[in-house]
Amino acid sequence: MSATEHVKWRNFLQPLVTAAIAALSAYTAYAQRDSEEKTEARFVALELRADMTDKRSDRFGADIDNFKVLLGDIRSDVSYIRGKLESRK
Repeated sequence: MSATEHVKWRNFLQPLVTAAIAALSAYTAYAQRDSEEKTEARFVALELRADMTDKRSDRFGADIDNFKVLLGDIRSDVSYIRGKLESRK
């Protein structure tokens, strides 16, 4: 191949390569933006799930506290009944 043939090929391929690079750059930008949006959506979903879990654990903690109070009341009632039964003997 002569030098002029190389120049002709370069002149022919240069716009194609430039167009390919531009298309790949545009696709990369689109894919990155799409990925960022999906990541943001996942992050928001995880934050909501964490908030719901915190609320559930708070409610569970309150239920445990109420259960402890209830058990204390039952213990007092059982002690009272036991005292009454022992005094009958």
